[in-house]
Amino acid sequence: MDIRCPTCGKRIALEDINPSKDAALCRRCRRPHSLASLRDPDHADVNVTPSGARFELLPGGFIAQATTRSWQALFLVPFTCVWVGGSVGMIYGRQLIQWRFDQEASLLGLPFLCGSVLLVLYCMVAVAGVVRVTRQAEELEIFTGVGAIGWRRRYCWSDIRTVKEEIRPGTGRRGRNQTRHIVLDGNTRATFGSMLSNERRYFLIKVIRRMLAAR
Repeated sequence: MDIRCPTCGKRIALEDINPSKDAALCRRCRRPHSLASLRDPDHADVNVTPSGARFELLPGGFIAQATTRSWQALFLVPFTCVWVGGSVGMIYGRQLIQWRFDQEASLLGLPFLCGSVLLVLYCMVAVAGVVRVTRQAEELEIFTGVGAIGWRRRYCWSDIRTVKEEIRPGTGRRGRNQTRHIVLDGNTRATFGSMLSNERRYFLIKVIRRMLAAR
């Protein structure tokens, strides 16, 4: 049984799992979790809102969202600062200070510049990102981003039939580093939520499933 904490991702030891009480304790976070919700999103309690998530009924619809905020930001932000300052700063900053364009150095620095942009975006999502599902009448909008900046996708609510979690094989050693997504399926297909913790992802799945059943 491989049970991991949805907050920090660390494996929960067998001695800290109590199936009879539906409890699993993460020693690192010192936080108890429902064992059923960690093993299967179908058992997640929609009435128990995890930290960083919310659900609200609207006239003719609903809004459900969860933050992508992660402890990984504690390591990502310092690393990104060092990376951007050391690579991009040395290559392009020096040119700006000297007010002299070096074409060869600029071209060689493009991969570092692209990597820096991706790292900065990833840090923003890890610090203050959100996944928001909003339904208004027949329009369903899925937003992933920070503040008002992000990726918006719109679908027809009646085209959605099911919601589930999809686990994709990892690319790491022995197939580790699996990615988990929320998948809306029917006449159309939407995949999102890979950066959410298990607890928050299961909560959104349960909320959307309840709304589909209430149609």
